[in-house]
Amino acid sequence: MKTTNKALARILAASLLAVFLAGPLWTEARAGDGKPTVPPKPQQINAIVVRCDETTLVVGNKKGKETTFTITIETRFGPKGTLKNPEDFKAGNHVHITYIKGEGGKLVVQEVVPVLTHVIK
Repeated sequence: MKTTNKALARILAASLLAVFLAGPLWTEARAGDGKPTVPPKPQQINAIVVRCDETTLVVGNKKGKETTFTITIETRFGPKGTLKNPEDFKAGNHVHITYIKGEGGKLVVQEVVPVLTHVIK
């Protein structure tokens, strides 16, 4: 009986050790090459709205360069999501945009916030 208990204790200890060591390998998201994937780092820009609809936000700078962003269901409008619609941002409005580079190089808006005009470069 004592031998059986010792054997079971060893098996249990070995199993727990294996799960403890292999756990991080199971929980990490991995790319096709086996390396851990890193979520994209949010970037920020101040710009002037050219046009905005339910799926797209086009902004420009004072030099006339336009940039197109994709709006998703997760996009927040206004500080802490206080504005509810993309239509709240009219052409000529100055905005601060937080975005990430998504699949295929798309620029995906996380948050759009109105700003004072003197902030735009």
